[in-house]
Amino acid sequence: MLRYYFLLMSPNSYAEPVWHLYKNKNGVRVFYQNSSDNTFKVKAQMSVNSISTYDFLALLSDTKTAPKWLENVSQVKTIKYISPSENLVYSYINSPWPVRDRDSITHTCYSQLTANKSQLLVNARSNVLPKNDGVIRITTLNARWLLTESKDQLTIEYQVYALPSGAIPTWLSNKVGLKSTYNTFVSLHYLLTHKKYTPTPPLIKTGKC
Repeated sequence: MLRYYFLLMSPNSYAEPVWHLYKNKNGVRVFYQNSSDNTFKVKAQMSVNSISTYDFLALLSDTKTAPKWLENVSQVKTIKYISPSENLVYSYINSPWPVRDRDSITHTCYSQLTANKSQLLVNARSNVLPKNDGVIRITTLNARWLLTESKDQLTIEYQVYALPSGAIPTWLSNKVGLKSTYNTFVSLHYLLTHKKYTPTPPLIKTGKC
């Protein structure tokens, strides 16, 4: 379940928590939002010229290329096609020593919001497959890709709240999450603009999420 955190302004009113800028470089902006347990919700944004929503979905379908742009991820594979708009995806995350490796199973669903705006929702489904020995399964992960297409540009926004599970200090988890998100977007921009991917059917299609 997606968590929302609010700052109490008065007994009868609430305000949205503030997004703090982490980095604004190379056309990528990354923000973080504090929660009550000292963990971060992370948001990244960028605009890519001469790229369409189809190009982004085509890159997502090329799971063999995923390790080239998803920071610290060494394997991504679709384990079940639920419908044209829904998949179950397995990802393996290499962690630096002495932190143990992680893996995740996520449910993804793609839907159209307006004529030029769509979203891909990503949520953990940790119990779909048995856990692997020596690997920690991520059980909390809620994310959204928001895609806004204009005449000659695609604006990509990503928000995620995830807990790495296991014994990792919160400060370290927050630091790694911010750095990984920035590096992921820089690599994503390169692959999209240089067409360094091969669309692999079936490409995800719009549905209801």
